[in-house]
Amino acid sequence: MIKNTLLLAFTVISSTACAKIAGNEIAPTYNLKSNTRGLFIDPVTSDSMEQVDMLLNKQWYFTKVLTLDGKPDMDVNSCKTLFKASNENYKTTNYQAKSILKDFKKTCSTWRDMGQLTPSKESFLSSFKHSLALPEQMPPELSLIISNDDERRLAKASSWEEMSHIKKVEPVTDDQAMYYDNSGGIQRLTIMAKGDYNQDGIEDMVLYMENSVEGGDYYSSYSYIVTRLAADAPYTLIKQF
Repeated sequence: MIKNTLLLAFTVISSTACAKIAGNEIAPTYNLKSNTRGLFIDPVTSDSMEQVDMLLNKQWYFTKVLTLDGKPDMDVNSCKTLFKASNENYKTTNYQAKSILKDFKKTCSTWRDMGQLTPSKESFLSSFKHSLALPEQMPPELSLIISNDDERRLAKASSWEEMSHIKKVEPVTDDQAMYYDNSGGIQRLTIMAKGDYNQDGIEDMVLYMENSVEGGDYYSSYSYIVTRLAADAPYTLIKQF
């Protein structure tokens, strides 16, 4: 059941253009224009960990009602209530609502992990640039996975490029670009934030990927946390969701 009509909006995460260094530490930064499938009518800007955390409690512009046998229905209208409903196994039988909530949970999980970033002591991310060379450096999990054959290839692949064979890159901003592969796949990759996620002192990067196919209605989205352990090292996957 939908209490309000679902619309499409955009959430804007704001950040400084470059890392702020306090002493020997590099403060976390948040992307200036990270557009995702939206949850709020008005744009929301966040340039600090506290403001990113506030997104988890901010009420959406719509409400979904989820059910659980023997329990009262639960209104889901924020990341906080979505996490609670998921943890308690509340569900919806509506396929469209299920798909939407699945995508929104990924967005909420991304914000939650962004809020856990801490200052870094060292970074090897300064050379990051959207280009045809980037897929060769990124882990294969960033590739567009649709078929069972893709899954089998993924198990043996060593890079995003090995999986997708990117033929064109169109930068949107310094933090966002469109990647086109040789089989009709279209991927929009956005840097959401940078900071130390796994407490090893090295700066990590939160990425958001939106996948589609030319001429089709396929859509999927994933978030990743990656790091780089040396200036000439490939990017390593820490987490995917």
